[in-house]
Amino acid sequence: MLTFTLRRLLSIPPLVLVVSLLTFLLLKAAPGDFYSQQEADPARSLTEVLRQKESSGLLVRLSQTQLEEFGEFRDDGSMWSFRDDGEKVPTILRDGIVVRGRSASRSLLNFNIESTKYQCDDEGVVYRKVGPIESFFSWFSNAASGDFGRSYKFNRPVFGIIAERLWNTLILSIAALLIAYGLGIPLGIFAAVKPNSLVDHSAGILAFIGLSIPTVFSALLAVLFATYTGWFPIGDMRSLDYDLFGFWGKLGDRLHHLFLPAIVLGTAAMAGYMRQARGNMIEALGQDYVRTARAKGVSHNSVLFKHAFRNAVNPLVTLFGYSLASLLSGSLLVEIVMNWPGLGRLVFEAISAKDEPLVLASVLISTLLLVFGNLVADLLLALVDPRVRLS
Repeated sequence: MLTFTLRRLLSIPPLVLVVSLLTFLLLKAAPGDFYSQQEADPARSLTEVLRQKESSGLLVRLSQTQLEEFGEFRDDGSMWSFRDDGEKVPTILRDGIVVRGRSASRSLLNFNIESTKYQCDDEGVVYRKVGPIESFFSWFSNAASGDFGRSYKFNRPVFGIIAERLWNTLILSIAALLIAYGLGIPLGIFAAVKPNSLVDHSAGILAFIGLSIPTVFSALLAVLFATYTGWFPIGDMRSLDYDLFGFWGKLGDRLHHLFLPAIVLGTAAMAGYMRQARGNMIEALGQDYVRTARAKGVSHNSVLFKHAFRNAVNPLVTLFGYSLASLLSGSLLVEIVMNWPGLGRLVFEAISAKDEPLVLASVLISTLLLVFGNLVADLLLALVDPRVRLS
């Protein structure tokens, strides 16, 4: 088992590298970026915008010596060059005539020299755009040391933002997982023990409803129910007067806000686990070792839980790792519709704003959760099933 665990842990870095690189390339393939609209807005200071991009690692400022080395180049139908006159910023010449930085910046906002991209601000300061590969490995090396960069949108360290939202998503996902397993497995066992009975048919109808109704539609129905009845709050994790409550009041308020989103997220998973548990139990109850145990006079409960259930639970343990990952990804729609301040809603907002550091860090964290969830599932399977040996 130790060898298996070490092998799985050693496979994590290359997996994370590939997933992060693919995510980065997809973000770069989309037109524009977070600063595109700000650059096009004449009311915004172009100097301020480009300095923000420089602090974010998207641009590198060039010295006057480097600019003089460009010589003459053609852009926007004119010949341009830079000259060092001993000032803080270089002198810009257009067709041999000196032009001000603000006038030149609109023409030289984006210009190319030998396939390298550059930008010029209102003061005549020129920056080189960092290439996608260089930018990615710079981010990845910093992320490996725990520095995920700063969010473009929130102007805060990315790790702090994700830590706040990830905890909220984990609370919702764990509550949904408890509902799914806590209701799905017992219902599946009861349905398997009495096939074609009223309990079996009722469980089948419940599973059909849970599997057929999309999560987003269930979330909308839950919001509509809460609106008309007023029994449950809509959105957020706590009430406005939360700080006025005592310990038990705060706990009750949190659970009150958690109930509906957890029910919506856990219902679809519960239906799948219930059908899986029913099928596994029916198959296990038909095995020879179960008939042998009954012939020896073993009690019904011992046959059911000691012999049949222990073998029927193996596939459900295997599904545990995938369950955590699917609940984390499935919580995206629930968080958006029901206004739950979790990681899924944060990722959606980050993608909409093209906040690359926040998106990359969120995908990296989600990938790690998926990998560790699968590892935990494999280790649990080895513990509950003596026939499985991870070596």
